[in-house]
Amino acid sequence: MSDGNDLNIGFDRPKTAPLLGTVKLYHCHLLICSGQSDWPRHIDQDGGFGQALSEAVAARAAEMTRLVKITLCDAPSRGDGYDLLVWPDQVRYFGLRADDLPVLVEDHLVHDRVSPRLVHAPLSGPHILICTHGQRDARCGACGEPLRARFRRELEARGLAIPVLATSHVGGHEYAGNVLIYPEGDWYGYVTPDDV
Repeated sequence: MSDGNDLNIGFDRPKTAPLLGTVKLYHCHLLICSGQSDWPRHIDQDGGFGQALSEAVAARAAEMTRLVKITLCDAPSRGDGYDLLVWPDQVRYFGLRADDLPVLVEDHLVHDRVSPRLVHAPLSGPHILICTHGQRDARCGACGEPLRARFRRELEARGLAIPVLATSHVGGHEYAGNVLIYPEGDWYGYVTPDDV
């Protein structure tokens, strides 16, 4: 199936669109540790945890002071259920299940505090996220994995143990390769392996 996203998919395609102001506003990024990187085209319609979290957030969005972005990453969870990384709050929730979502939304998103009712730990240090979601857009699929491999090589050569996570659609696939760096929340588009 071609929806036009397969045109000029490599790093050599024209990079003429300005990037400033192209990211849809959000204040909180929820990153689900799925342990896989072959995600469905739309994670909010997959019938799984991504959809359950999306629906729980949408149901209470009017009560929240922050706009929320939800994506999946290939990091494994540490046990049963799903771990959830929350940026910029720098917290990792462990082993969440669908029945934990009302507590997560109530405490963390509506009342804007780390939930004392859910198992969690602080996150430290930088994390690099790279959109590799080829099911969503061929450009991210073509650019994401080479970028990730280059980041890992460069970090290893410098003795830096920084997680480099593959993520589902973050937006702006027309600007692939897309790289996000937390905890600062910096976004980069049109990134090539030579930029790493």
